[in-house]
Amino acid sequence: MSSNLKAAIDIGSNSIKLRVGRWEDGQVSVLLDTTEVVRLGRGFKGEDGPRILDETMENAVRVVTEMTARARAMGADIRMVGTMALRQAVNAGEFLARIREATGLEIKILSGEEEAFYSWQGAMSGPDRELSGDLVMFDTGGGSTEFVFGQKNKIGKIQSVPTGAVSLTERFLGGGPVRQAALDAAMEHVSCLLLENGIERQHPTVRPSVVGLGGGVIAMVSVKSGEDPFIPVDLHGKSLTQKDITRQMRLYASLTLEERQNVIGLPPSRADVILGSACIVLCILKALNVPSCLASINGLRHGVLMEMFTGAEQHQ
Repeated sequence: MSSNLKAAIDIGSNSIKLRVGRWEDGQVSVLLDTTEVVRLGRGFKGEDGPRILDETMENAVRVVTEMTARARAMGADIRMVGTMALRQAVNAGEFLARIREATGLEIKILSGEEEAFYSWQGAMSGPDRELSGDLVMFDTGGGSTEFVFGQKNKIGKIQSVPTGAVSLTERFLGGGPVRQAALDAAMEHVSCLLLENGIERQHPTVRPSVVGLGGGVIAMVSVKSGEDPFIPVDLHGKSLTQKDITRQMRLYASLTLEERQNVIGLPPSRADVILGSACIVLCILKALNVPSCLASINGLRHGVLMEMFTGAEQHQ
């Protein structure tokens, strides 16, 4: 018999996330939401193509196994999905086999478009439902950034852009402090990728509402708010402006990794990639020609939970 509790495990390039929920009053009521930074996309190189490092895979298998056990202890049905790192890694099959052996469960590797679709479903199903008119949702990950353009009940365009906080940091930014030339090169790289993938305001005279998802967005809103301890649910729906991001970029670029870990509101696990996240989000707001975005904690795994409860078919 199917449980009235569902769990979604999102295995990304930067982190692995678990959300457990119950269906109440037409929406998902979240009972547990936890994240572990694993960096599946770290050191993503190899002679035969991108490869998950052995020690990283070991850690990721441990985290997924523990999350699975935690969800099962609550009595939840579980679905696992994987994103950019598992789309690209030449040894992704080994990881899937190890997870299957450890948990008895399969991981569905999502395409970039599927990833964006679920993120949209999640963002549009929570308190963000008041949004109307032209909407743009973006979800920054460790290895890619997903976009959906549309309106509340209508998806117009889905796009996945191959840049994320981990990959950008490894290519341009290092640990810090970061020289202005490296920062400029990173911004130019992201801007060119966005342009090549058609990320721009769809209607020049109409300003869309923009919703930002991903740990980087939430972390920057936390720093802006001076939140300590870091409580993501308290940051939902708050605004992040271009000025906010520019101010934080100057701060992060001037600090060592150890100094970033002491910034109030910034989760220490994100200290090394937060500048990469900031670069991407600022370039997105500039490309869309909007001054700010709203932060949402309801993304990919929330969309997966919605589908698990409603049995909705995916239409793209």
